[in-house]
Amino acid sequence: MINLIYFGLMVIIAIFDSLFKGESFYTIVNIALRVCIILPLIFCIVKGTSEYAKTLRKTLWVVIVADVLLPVYFPLGMVAFLVVHVLNIYNFSQYIEVNRGFEMSVIVPGIVALSVSLSLYLFVLFPSMDAVFRVLVGVYLFPITLAWSFSITNYVQNRTRWALITSTGMFLFFFTDFQVAVEFLTSVEIPYYGVVNACTYYLGLFLMSQSDLMEA
Repeated sequence: MINLIYFGLMVIIAIFDSLFKGESFYTIVNIALRVCIILPLIFCIVKGTSEYAKTLRKTLWVVIVADVLLPVYFPLGMVAFLVVHVLNIYNFSQYIEVNRGFEMSVIVPGIVALSVSLSLYLFVLFPSMDAVFRVLVGVYLFPITLAWSFSITNYVQNRTRWALITSTGMFLFFFTDFQVAVEFLTSVEIPYYGVVNACTYYLGLFLMSQSDLMEA
C-alpha cells in the first residue's frame, strides 16, 4: 500500500511539473509535494537496522532540505545536495573491501563513472554555463560521481540483489542531477522534463531505499 502511495505521488508530481510550471502557485505546491513524497521513504520504505538504512534515513532528511531550497535559491539547493552525495559516498564506502580485487572493483568503476561525468559536463553543460556555474558544477561533479562509482563497486564486489538495485538507484539519482543542471543552468530544453525528471529521481530514491534486501 505504501509503495502505491509513493508512486502515486510521483505521478502527481510528474503531471504537476508538466502542466503548471510557471504558475504563481507552482513553487509552494511543488515544494509541498516533494516533501510529502520523501516522508514514506523515511518512515516506511527504508527498513532494517543496518548502518546503510540508518545513514540513508538521515540522508533523506537532507534531501528534503535540498528539495525545499533548490527552487527558492538554486546555489543553496546545490550545497544541500552536495551534503546528500557526501552522505551517499560514506554509505556506499562502508561496504567496500579495499583488498578485494582493487583494480577491477574500485578503479575500473571509478574510471567509467568519471568518464561519463566528464563527457556530460564538457560536451553538454560547460559550453552553455556562465563562469561561476562552470566552477560550481565542476566541484559538485566529483562527489556525485564518487557516490555512483562506490555503488558500482558494491555490486562488483558482492554481486547481491541489494547492491544491484541500489547501484541502479544511484545511477538514476546521478542522471537526475544532470537533468536538473541542464534545465536550470543551460538553454538546452529536455523534452517532457517534468515527467522524465520525476520518474528518474523518485525511482532512483526508491531503489536506493530497498535496505531490507541487504538483511534478507
